Amino acid sequence: MIDGHAAFFAGDHIVKVVESVIEELKAVGGSPSPAIILALRGSTEPVVASAATQIIDVALGTMRAERLGKRMHSWLLTDRMAEQCTHPQIAAHHALPFGGCDHVLEICTGAGIDTAALAKVAGRVTSFEADPLVAALATGNIRRAGIQNVNIMSVAWTGLDAQSGEFDAVWADPSRRSSRGRQRSSTGYEPPLDSIPNAEVVGVKVGPGDVVDDHGYESEFIGFGKECRERILWRTPHITMPTVSLVDKSVSWRFSGIGSPLTLPNADYVIEPHNALIASGNVGAFFAEIGAGVFDPKIAYGALNEEPPPSPWYERYKVLRIYKGISVRRIQESIRELGWGPTTIFKKRGWENDPEDLRRALSFASEGPPGVVIIMRVGDGHQSVFAELM
Repeated sequence: MIDGHAAFFAGDHIVKVVESVIEELKAVGGSPSPAIILALRGSTEPVVASAATQIIDVALGTMRAERLGKRMHSWLLTDRMAEQCTHPQIAAHHALPFGGCDHVLEICTGAGIDTAALAKVAGRVTSFEADPLVAALATGNIRRAGIQNVNIMSVAWTGLDAQSGEFDAVWADPSRRSSRGRQRSSTGYEPPLDSIPNAEVVGVKVGPGDVVDDHGYESEFIGFGKECRERILWRTPHITMPTVSLVDKSVSWRFSGIGSPLTLPNADYVIEPHNALIASGNVGAFFAEIGAGVFDPKIAYGALNEEPPPSPWYERYKVLRIYKGISVRRIQESIRELGWGPTTIFKKRGWENDPEDLRRALSFASEGPPGVVIIMRVGDGHQSVFAELM
């Protein structure tokens, strides 16, 4: 709660207050010291003194957003806002299908990063945010960015009413947290997925691994760096089949329904697909499309006997040897024969053990180059692959 201080949190003075606290936090290692807390609580400004806890939260969140590359100039975020908000580059990608829309209804404003991206491509945006502190901070963020076609409503969106107005597009980022913690099913989202209204363009952000009733939607899985960051449910002419997009690479792959990959007993090359491809559930179709086989249909490593070209969609490994089973003795012998050093990479799929426990049981050449050990399940057993990163 912000106890009537919405104007302060939406204003400009808080930026100076928070920036000052950030400098003090950085000077003491990033954690709020008793001296910092007492100084805020003893401020001669009543609003600062009474909102000391929230100000520290905003300072910590803004620092976190900076570390994650999510903060735009003079924007402020709580720690939870920084954790949950999207990256500005991903927000710009979200906004593409909304280009030319007259009025976008946004459900759950959050930090306002998606709001700002939508405002650049649409006529206007009406955004609803249930948390008064978040709404106030987002209002200030949007205003300081010079955006004038956004109206943020500091109230929960509970369905269509007079405040919503006429709209031709909807963007929703429903809360996936409750008093019981992180919700892994769309039935626990707030507002519920089935309450999202229809429009010419609808986009709903959901958890990539959540159990979701996606009937009537097409899914886009968003990759950024090496991670699968998001899953978007779309109703739009722009997304008409399951899609995977690597936003920082500016590439997309669309599921075309091609059949399953062949199963190969051995291979000269292994490819490890991007996590967003794996999350989409369509990695087998991707392998089939590029002519890659698999060692096991349920294990997401591609197998090839011809050198695969470089691609943002996978990492490439040249296979040196493959052994059936998992033998610490045999792995040690191979590492010694190959002369690999302590920076050797260990990977696994379908193996319940921790590869770092295996690493601790092995010795390496102190100055040796790194290799790659991949342990994967194949059928009812496992195999150990020794490879070089290409």
